[in-house]
Amino acid sequence: MKKKIMSALLLCVMAVLFCVPAFAANTSDTEASEPVVFKSTSLPEWFPEDAPAPDPNGEIVTVYWYVDENGKTVTYDPRERKTVTGDAGTATIYWVDSRMIGWGITSKTKGPMVFTGSVTTNRGQLFPLGDIEFDGDCGGTIDNVTTRKGQNKATLSGIMIDANGLSITAPEVSASYYK
Repeated sequence: MKKKIMSALLLCVMAVLFCVPAFAANTSDTEASEPVVFKSTSLPEWFPEDAPAPDPNGEIVTVYWYVDENGKTVTYDPRERKTVTGDAGTATIYWVDSRMIGWGITSKTKGPMVFTGSVTTNRGQLFPLGDIEFDGDCGGTIDNVTTRKGQNKATLSGIMIDANGLSITAPEVSASYYK
């Protein structure tokens, strides 16, 4: 008798666990935290006028934009490489996505060199890049970057040392990601 009661009770609990969430789900309203999915080739009325139109041949369109302090809508591509060229070479930085930064250093000097530098963010993170030996150029990616709402800025800086011990300051470069 106890087994039958326990089995019936277990079946009731399982029915409540599986059935109630199915009936409680309301898919007609979207919350503000959920992403808006467009299934049309035209933009909604509330979208900024200067935002790029979706690609009619594409399936997924991501538009990165923010409203600046003057109320103007600014569109941008976070993967755009920001490059600065100096007397010693070039430095490049870009956002792969909201959690990853790509960077690169190219030397105008021929021969082996060592790069020592860092990538810093305006969110207080420091990613040291220490004693990287290269001949011509070097680079990589940095994972686990913290981003918050608003402007997220990453800056690459450092020095290059040639085989004779001559220290050359690499050009400093920054890139932004808006969230």
